[in-house]
Amino acid sequence: MSTYEELKKIWKRLRINGQVKNYSSKKLWVLETNTGVAIAHILLPGQKSPQKIDADAFKRVDGIPVEKHFSWWKFYDFSTVDVFDDNQELLISVITKRSVDDSEFEGSQRKIQYNKNSNWGERIRLIINVVRDEKNKRIIGYQISDIGVIGFDQVLEMVCNGEIDNARPVFSNSRKPYIRTQKDKKCLNNIVYMGHQD
Repeated sequence: MSTYEELKKIWKRLRINGQVKNYSSKKLWVLETNTGVAIAHILLPGQKSPQKIDADAFKRVDGIPVEKHFSWWKFYDFSTVDVFDDNQELLISVITKRSVDDSEFEGSQRKIQYNKNSNWGERIRLIINVVRDEKNKRIIGYQISDIGVIGFDQVLEMVCNGEIDNARPVFSNSRKPYIRTQKDKKCLNNIVYMGHQD
């Protein structure tokens, strides 16, 4: 089996846990119940919840409401919540969420435990630019936010393993796999436009 086929299987196997990616400048509480106990962790700006943890809900650490709700926004497995600054408010990108309070996660014998350690999350890693060959303008490398420039095969493997947050692989039947930007409303942040000289 080819390396590309193996990476395709990894990509399909991933994306089973809920995850919060904090692109904002605000600290968030992110709640997980993997152990059966509801534990809220601090997620710092520029961090994402660990990939192996199934995150269930989020709210602001400073107690300011998110979309007029003071307590938890619950979301579902397979969902990724992207949180951005929008002036003093937060802009939330997720397919489905609903407002709940602490009772959603607490029972008669258990309360939410708050872990105030700020080392819980993982750094958000992004493709910030591409390197093109002079003649054909084809992409020959990718500049990764905390690594530097690396080649296609290594970046494809990182994308398939969920290690790069603004890209996804595309496996085409008729041609070699390629990497594209996560879908959003902006056009000029797409990888295909990066690295062109004016």
